[in-house]
Amino acid sequence: MNTTLLSPAGWLVLGLPWPTQTRDGWGECATVIAPTMIPRSLVSQGAGTALDVAAALAGDANEGPGKVVFFSDITLWLDKQGTTWADLGIDHDAVLDELLNAPVPQLYLTLTQKAHAILCDASREGLRLHYPNGDVEHVGPQLRRDVHDGIAQSLERDWPPYIQGLIDRGAFHTR
Repeated sequence: MNTTLLSPAGWLVLGLPWPTQTRDGWGECATVIAPTMIPRSLVSQGAGTALDVAAALAGDANEGPGKVVFFSDITLWLDKQGTTWADLGIDHDAVLDELLNAPVPQLYLTLTQKAHAILCDASREGLRLHYPNGDVEHVGPQLRRDVHDGIAQSLERDWPPYIQGLIDRGAFHTR
């Protein structure tokens, strides 16, 4: 068995709309794919570019956030390079939609609304969260790293049995 299937070099986390029904402030609001597991022949050139950048960021400790890359991290990285999705001729929303609907293994995540907001934020200055009591919290780099780390810990625990289950049921072939 190829252990890269059970423990890939990195994951790409895609934010979904916040669900209308949640449980105690938690909602199923993200899905995860492994860029290195996806044959580029299954996706458009734009989606392939997003997967390649995600894989590179996951493998570059100096540039990337670690093994878990948010789709918003790619947008932030492009901004840091002085470019945008549009400059590359890529429709950001179309690529996101394509990856969400790709016929590839996807593990859904349940997160807090705060973690979901951080996952989806691609602002240069960082997110500002406004609370009902009037408090305002600025989400800095450390809190963003904490969300990356928390999701990475969950995936290191949950991804291998998810993929093994797909293999055992014959829903995913290793060749």
